[in-house]
Amino acid sequence: MKRTACLAAFAAALAFTAAPPEGAAQQRETILRIHGSNTVGAQLAPDLAAAFLLKQGAAAVRRKEIAAGTEMDVEGDFPGEQRVKVIEIRAHGSSTAFKGLKEEQCDIGMASRKIKDSELKELAALGDMSGSASEHVLALDGVAVIVNSANTAVSKMSFSELAQVFSGEISDWSKLGWTAAPISLHARDENSGTHDTFKSLALGEKKLAAAQRWDSNEGLSDAVNKDIRALGYCGLPYVKHNKALAISDGGPAVRPTVFTVATEDYPVSRRLYLYTPAVPENPHTQDFISFALGSEGQQLVRKHKFVDLTVSAEEHKVEVALGTNQNYQVLYKYLTAVRGAKRLSASFRFKGETLELDSKAQRDLDRLVDFFAAQGPKEVILAGFSDREEDASRRAEGPVDRRYAENLELSCKRAEAVREELNSRGIKTAELLCVGSELPVAANTAELGREKNRRVEVWMR
Repeated sequence: MKRTACLAAFAAALAFTAAPPEGAAQQRETILRIHGSNTVGAQLAPDLAAAFLLKQGAAAVRRKEIAAGTEMDVEGDFPGEQRVKVIEIRAHGSSTAFKGLKEEQCDIGMASRKIKDSELKELAALGDMSGSASEHVLALDGVAVIVNSANTAVSKMSFSELAQVFSGEISDWSKLGWTAAPISLHARDENSGTHDTFKSLALGEKKLAAAQRWDSNEGLSDAVNKDIRALGYCGLPYVKHNKALAISDGGPAVRPTVFTVATEDYPVSRRLYLYTPAVPENPHTQDFISFALGSEGQQLVRKHKFVDLTVSAEEHKVEVALGTNQNYQVLYKYLTAVRGAKRLSASFRFKGETLELDSKAQRDLDRLVDFFAAQGPKEVILAGFSDREEDASRRAEGPVDRRYAENLELSCKRAEAVREELNSRGIKTAELLCVGSELPVAANTAELGREKNRRVEVWMR
């Protein structure tokens, strides 16, 4: 009852409030400007801004819509002050985040993708925008691909098949192992953050084929539930009575859950970012980032159906797609070591091919300290992985055995780097595993996939 009352009060505090009386002697002061991604800016950012103003002491907050879905001012009335403090939100796409930072039009940039190398160079005057002082992972976003539960023939799909189906290159279920029948496509509308995620991850440069469009996840899910030939996508909480497909991208097919999105193993998932100058001139910038990444901010992340960054532990079955080019001795050691253990949602990843932890991983160290402080002493197992590059330059270096050995050694070094960081924070590691390029979670044909494969998993028992 207490929790319900608290949530109700919190929601009420974030609701729209009436504007001050006509003619009230109040001045407006814009204290923070947040520009960029519509996925973040449409709903989550305004709620974060409203909650932040309340945290700063506002007696009431309200939202003033400038342009539907893309521009909003969140205003706060502060007792004893003859002025309204405003947080400006402009959500015209991720690229506008970096343009706004460069031209000093915003204090914080919202992005539903990682900053590009060209943008890093353009913003070099603001510091290393890929470092933990500038790059802040706010949340994770995942999309479930669903079929009607009566479709018992199709339970998984590769990333390439997914792109072919939703671009219209595959239009009949017979091409996917079921009976001959047209595929009935269902998609979210253009204003949807779910569509934005799916389009960027699954379609890339391809265009969406003719599909029935929906303005809500609920409506799309209900439509798939009524059509045995349907195929669609929706936010994780809206799968309901349908069947969510396991998706593969260079490794075993992974089913969408909050946990597999949190570990970033599920292919149709991505990070949502906030970017700031390394040393912000606006004193409110760092306060807002701390609030958004803290417990109250992450509660709002969950409210908006994104996956928050809170560390959790779950029993996790490791899926192994056995092939001819695998080292069964390495796999057996890994599978034996983690049998009966729980996997943590925080997997550590790195900046490119270096041994330096990326911005999310650096913050995950502190999250793990808090997690283990609450859990008490545990036996911690670290498993390091690397990618296997097969390009011509590496083939010229020598036989496959040499490349494999290099990857195995690199996976050891990555696990050791994480162990050193945890040890320095008082968390001791019971076992360290070097798994090399086994069990990829993404294809190594693109840098994004290789970055996902260069990881250190954390297990405990």
